[in-house]
Formats: sequence, structure tokens, C-alpha cells
Amino acid sequence: MAKSPKKITKQTKIWGSDLDIVLPINGPDIANFDKWVNWRGYTQNHRGFDFAAYLTKDKRCVLGLPSETPIRAVADGVVKQISQGLAEYYQYATFINIAHGKEDSGMFSCYHHVEPLVEPNQPVKKGDIIAILYKDPGNYKGKLVHLHFELTNGWDIKNRYVDPISIFPILAGYNAEPQYKQKFKISGIKKQPRISIANFRNLRIE
Repeated sequence: MAKSPKKITKQTKIWGSDLDIVLPINGPDIANFDKWVNWRGYTQNHRGFDFAAYLTKDKRCVLGLPSETPIRAVADGVVKQISQGLAEYYQYATFINIAHGKEDSGMFSCYHHVEPLVEPNQPVKKGDIIAILYKDPGNYKGKLVHLHFELTNGWDIKNRYVDPISIFPILAGYNAEPQYKQKFKISGIKKQPRISIANFRNLRIE
């Protein structure tokens, strides 16, 4: 019998795959969604996971998510920070930090490139919609609509930044090769799907 997931308590300060958590984007919120593609995962210079590409039920691969896709809190917590970003990026740099577990421990989840629907110091529950994905109505600079998602452990933990794939193994199944490119192949698939780019005519990968 599978063990029940562990509740995050006031003593928790380390992320683990055995915790009672959910992905920040619910696949069924995206029409025709089937599986995530690891288009840009965790590296020393990219301490997070980009929810940016996915396979569809009709065997296509889409790069770029629908604008206004709901973003959900991965666990119970309190909104600690909302950065509105730089004006020249039309709020593309806006992010939300949510604190979890032990108070002031440094255990956070962070959600980048979003339009917040919450306020600082607001308590949230696992699965609550906290934001929608941002897309400038003028298609500013062809920015890719996606969620950059980060997790951090407590301040006193040696490995502070956490690879989201280690917490959500479901994200590891299909990898884009090479990563972070407009054109790529997907490992683990014999017949490569057609890749389409959502929302943009002149996409710039930056």
C-alpha cells in the first residue's frame, strides 16, 4: 500500500517528493494537454524549471503556454513577496514568493512571469489559484509565455536550491534536446512530433 503524502507542518523546512504538494500548473487547465516536456530544466545558471513546452493528446508538441493559464500554490503557505518587475519588461519579470513550513526558515516556492491574483501576507492553500501567466497584449519583444518555477530549502540547508524534477518526478519523462532552443527533438519518443509555437509570430528565446 502506498504511503499517504506528508503534510507540511511548522517544522518542515526541506522539500521532498513525499510531501502533500501539487504542480503549479494543472495540465487539464490547458486544452488538449497530455504531458510536460522538460524544455529548460535545472542548472547552476537556471535554478528552476520552465513550464514552457508540452505534448498534446493529438501527438503534437507546443512551445509556449496559453496566456492567462492559472498558476496554483504548490502547498499551503503565506505570500511573502510580490515583485512587480521592471517597467521596460511590461511586468514580464513579475514574480510571487510563497513561504512554507517552518516560519522564516527560507523554504519557498517562487513563480515568475505572472500576473498576481494574491496580496503580500495572504495565506494560501495547496491548489489555490494565485496568478495567471503574463502575456503583454502588444506581444512585447516576442517573449515566450511560460512559468519559471523555483523551490528553495531552509537557509541553513547546504543544498538550498532544489531541482523541481527531484520533487516532481513526473516532469522528467520527456527532455528537449538541445534544451532552451526554438528547434529541438524530444528524447524518449521514436516518432518526433511536429513542434508548434503558441501565441507568437516572432519568438525570441532569451
